[in-house]
Amino acid sequence: MTFYHAGDTNVFSDMKLIDELYKPNIAFLPIGDCLGMGPREAAYAAKHFLPTPTKIIPMHFGTFPVLTGTPEDFEAQCKEMGVDKEIIHPKTMLGGAAVVE
Repeated sequence: MTFYHAGDTNVFSDMKLIDELYKPNIAFLPIGDCLGMGPREAAYAAKHFLPTPTKIIPMHFGTFPVLTGTPEDFEAQCKEMGVDKEIIHPKTMLGGAAVVE
């Protein structure tokens, strides 16, 4: 299993190169909309630059007031763009323990 962690970044076309070289199964994408991608940019990246991952885990949201993107916003953007991937909310990971609040 291979993971791709986008870190604190915005969408960039070389994500496609990372996808082609490493074929990640799961992608962690920031959705906070200040220090990295927002929900719209993350959905665009998932659709156009990361075709290989079947699961997307949104991250880097909700820890500071300036990080306004939410997993629900991300899911709505993915639906609007026709992204056909499983979106895993971080709060459902680790046996249901919240990893973000």
